[in-house]
Amino acid sequence: MVIEEKPIKSEKFVDNHLNNILVVDDELAIRKTISKYLGKIGYNVDIAEDGMIAIEKMERDSFDLVLTDLSMPNCDGRELLKTMASRFPEIPKIVLTGISSDEDILIALKTGAYDYLTKPIDDFAVLRRAVERALEVKNLSDEKKRYVEQVNQINEVISMLNRGKNTDEVFKALNISLKEVIAFNCLKLMMVNPQNNTVATKLVESDREVKMEIGESFPLEGSFLMDVYEKKDVLIINDLKDFFSTHQDSGTDTSLIDEGMGSSLILPLIIDDKTRGFLVFVAVEPDFFRESHITFLKSIVGQISFSIQRGELLAELEVHSKNLEYLVKARTDEVLKTQKTTVFALSKLAEIRDPETGEHLERIRNYAVLIAQILKYSGHENEITNQYIRDIYDSSILHDIGKVGIPDTILLKPGPLTKEEFEIMKTHTTIGYNALKSSSKDLGKNSFLNMAMDIVHFHHERWDGSGYPMGLREREIPLSARIVAICDTYDALTSKRPYKEPFSHEKAVGIIKEDTFHFDPDLYKIFYENSTQFDKIRKQFQADN
Repeated sequence: MVIEEKPIKSEKFVDNHLNNILVVDDELAIRKTISKYLGKIGYNVDIAEDGMIAIEKMERDSFDLVLTDLSMPNCDGRELLKTMASRFPEIPKIVLTGISSDEDILIALKTGAYDYLTKPIDDFAVLRRAVERALEVKNLSDEKKRYVEQVNQINEVISMLNRGKNTDEVFKALNISLKEVIAFNCLKLMMVNPQNNTVATKLVESDREVKMEIGESFPLEGSFLMDVYEKKDVLIINDLKDFFSTHQDSGTDTSLIDEGMGSSLILPLIIDDKTRGFLVFVAVEPDFFRESHITFLKSIVGQISFSIQRGELLAELEVHSKNLEYLVKARTDEVLKTQKTTVFALSKLAEIRDPETGEHLERIRNYAVLIAQILKYSGHENEITNQYIRDIYDSSILHDIGKVGIPDTILLKPGPLTKEEFEIMKTHTTIGYNALKSSSKDLGKNSFLNMAMDIVHFHHERWDGSGYPMGLREREIPLSARIVAICDTYDALTSKRPYKEPFSHEKAVGIIKEDTFHFDPDLYKIFYENSTQFDKIRKQFQADN
């Protein structure tokens, strides 16, 4: 009489990833007894009558624990243990045997068996504790691996985000990198217009035909995004058809369904504690998105928001530099006065102009903005506001305005300055400061020229107190001047001067590293960790020497 063998499944719900067990024994009664017991206490159990069958099953399916006898036909437990040690080392093993020897125990230990139990099992509580402990160790090991893998994935995503210069590049980098973690079919960037409280699709990457046109907008109020907007939390829609059947006024229901999509995950983009937009992940399959996806995305959403905001800011700065007159008209009367004063002050530089100056100023302002942005999102949100970043962009280019008062024989000297000449050169800080002070006395406290005066006056001060003109040290030096100091030093090293050829990026970084005591340690760390970005800016605005 042949007894039909079937894998035993627990009647209650079990997490298959954590609880799949394979029982390997050539005795049918033992296989059935152990399988039945483990199934009743909540595990998914499969069985094999020898090591050969067990190996075949492990090649096909995923197991979290193997219980094996030692004495079996074909491939016995000893060979199975050795094979598992080399091919399936991550799966814990418990040895069950009726006949044990010192050699068997040694083999079990050498091949990484978690425990060694003798048959017959009289007390199943002993088996249960052994299984629970082995699975707990496996679970901890898997969690560690998942954590390391997730950290690596996060680092890869952040690395790709940092390469993007504008919102389009950031979005494309996101689509590429996140698809390696979450196999979605479509990614949309939707931005909120706070002026009219509408939402518009700004960018889309999809492997399906997109039905909603780029730029098409709908009211935020009454849409399914309103809840995400207010709660600032992730929303998963497991079945789009079912969801939109009860959300008729959502604005985008027909487009997503017409595109053949089944489920969606909406991630709010929080900037300055306000929801400024949404990343919409969409998949063809219903019930596609998981809690693990939320956990991963929440770990990087801050960096995503920062990168998108940075792209928007850099785009704004680019427009600002190309069309300054248009932006001036849109500013307040105070900024209009400031702009006129700036134009007047800059006009004084017409008499003395280094051919390299224009590119130098573009590099300085971009270096300064880069450091200020990174500092802002490193815990200095209150000190580094968006206005601060705009001001340092505008004011940093005036740092050497005082050189208008330095004679050509010193300013353009093709060799080292004498001590007396250097003392004259140092006066450019006070010359520039006094010029700006006299020109901006009626502009008020909010003028960017107030920051410019700090930069002009103190950008040659040093963290250790060895700078000029006043010998200030550490935080006595205004932050804006400390930022420009490191930017100006890097640019001076990598630029051609009358008395030297430009140093390479690598050599300049090395020189600054040797003189770190001259700079704010926090700012030096930002410079050093992001030196490749400095190199990119340098190349982007490289003058033809």
